[in-house]
Amino acid sequence: MSLFNNYRKSYITVCFVTAVIYAFVVGVNQPVVIRLADGFVYGVILFASGIVLWNIFRFAIPANYTPGYRIFFISVLTGLTSVLVTGIETLAVYLCFPSAFDVFVSTVPVRVFIAFLLFVLFYLFYLSFHESIEENWQFPAVVSEKIPMDSSQLIDTDIFDAANQTNSSAIQLIDRIAVRSGQKIKIIPIDTILYIKADGDYISIRTAEGSWLKEQTMKYTEDRLPMNDFVRIHRSYIVNIHRISRIERYGDNQLVVLSNNEKIKISAARYRTLKQIIGI
Repeated sequence: MSLFNNYRKSYITVCFVTAVIYAFVVGVNQPVVIRLADGFVYGVILFASGIVLWNIFRFAIPANYTPGYRIFFISVLTGLTSVLVTGIETLAVYLCFPSAFDVFVSTVPVRVFIAFLLFVLFYLFYLSFHESIEENWQFPAVVSEKIPMDSSQLIDTDIFDAANQTNSSAIQLIDRIAVRSGQKIKIIPIDTILYIKADGDYISIRTAEGSWLKEQTMKYTEDRLPMNDFVRIHRSYIVNIHRISRIERYGDNQLVVLSNNEKIKISAARYRTLKQIIGI
């Protein structure tokens, strides 16, 4: 069952309660009957537009958008939706209650602003449930093994937090990562990954084919990649050790040179961990 179905009754209730409060506050000079009717119509509009936006956020935003461009895209989308929602509401009042239309029109700018705020809150709500949404749409990862996470398996106290890991009995490792690309879902086998880079609230997954963004933390990703195949060499980089061609020294810095000739700086604190894993 999808996340939306799980929360459908709550979503309907929130839409109509919000719509009635909105209608009574903004339409304070209107008769009670008109305000109730306006609240019902607005609740239906909120419900329908919310479902449309929910699916746009999930499937229709290209994965290669940068975080900044995503914010711009979503802001424009929310603004257009706010104008459209208020327009539909205005048309409904004009057709059903023409005598109240003149008073209604005077409140349209406020109604557009409120609609914009409501859909901003809606997007923030979507983000708060993003991890649950991911689990519903992406293909399940094949479990390669389960590793007990206890303090005896820590490679470097700089990287692993023993207190947190002893609270977890096992973490499932993945052998592929699913990312969105428009309305499609691309499956990336982890052995094709060159490196993973932190990119704001996202990670950028780099392969020989290109790069894909996924809204996920570096810590979450690192914990689910095989430690014998991937190593975090910097706060912002996880590399596939099988794609490392060589390690170079540049001044006081150590650099990893990958099979595609890209070079990534190794932090001093993580250089020892890298040497332990690759056996030098």
